[in-house]
Amino acid sequence: MKKILYKVKNNNIWKEISLFPKWTIKNMVLVGILIAISVSFTIVVAQIVPIVNLPTYKFSFIGLPVKITGFIFGPIIGIFVGIVSDFLSLLFIPPAGYNLVYTLATAVNGLIAGLFGMYFNQIIKTAFSKDFRIQRIGQKINLYIIKYKILKSNNQYSKMNKIANKIISLNNKKKYINDLTTYNTLSNIYLFVGLLLLVIVISTISWFIMIAPEYAIQDGLIRNRYALIGLMCSGTVMMMCFLVYSRFRFKTETYLKLVPIVVFCSFLELVNIPILSFADLISLGNGQTKDIFVWISQHVLSGPIKIWFNTFVIFYTYSIVSKLINKNNKLSY
Repeated sequence: MKKILYKVKNNNIWKEISLFPKWTIKNMVLVGILIAISVSFTIVVAQIVPIVNLPTYKFSFIGLPVKITGFIFGPIIGIFVGIVSDFLSLLFIPPAGYNLVYTLATAVNGLIAGLFGMYFNQIIKTAFSKDFRIQRIGQKINLYIIKYKILKSNNQYSKMNKIANKIISLNNKKKYINDLTTYNTLSNIYLFVGLLLLVIVISTISWFIMIAPEYAIQDGLIRNRYALIGLMCSGTVMMMCFLVYSRFRFKTETYLKLVPIVVFCSFLELVNIPILSFADLISLGNGQTKDIFVWISQHVLSGPIKIWFNTFVIFYTYSIVSKLINKNNKLSY
């Protein structure tokens, strides 16, 4: 009986979830390659488009590989790659109006991408996976077996029959768990969670704009609160419609990759706008916080386009890189 209880308590599936992934030689090499890509890509673009020398524009290019790294390897590696990439880029691109807030924004990219990658690809996938559901039913069966033996030793036959029926019912339920039903359930969970998180993004944006003082709104490029809310939320609203549409049009495997990328890109836009606006205010502006909405308005205008651009670039890049990472993933030391 003690052995059965030990098996019930011991759940090996959740041990795979970690802020810091299994560190293999291949992962080390890939992280180094992604850092090199992040820096070299930014340098090349800066040579072609000189305005990228400004940190506020450089951020858009150097941040893409950082987001991909965080999404694949987790938040800790994402932060590390963001900081290292930004500092290395300063060696090759002379800083114009630089301050540490830009480096913080780059690190936050890796952090948020890593957190959402871990939440969707590890926690939710594990909780609704075929193996976990079968294991959970098996644990219930083991507990009922213990109760059955106790009732049998006390000659409580009527209760024994009820427990026996529950065991039979659970065994039948376990037989019907397969990959098809698991992926359908997982897709529906992804859709619900994704829409819920995007609603939180829209609600947060609307709340901050509505409580902002009137003088701050009037100092910005867009002086109507509702127009500002509509513009800031337009990209997220379109993404919500896209998630619903793609649920029924895309393959399940594709959809499960797409949803977390859509969600973290929307959250990143929510977080990046105030951080980058504050950095621009300090580096390029007069440093007075009352003028913050001037800089927020500039980032808001490009927000919807950046959400869609980041989503598809990260999705297609992740689809390629993840295959390289997951191939022969047992090679480690």
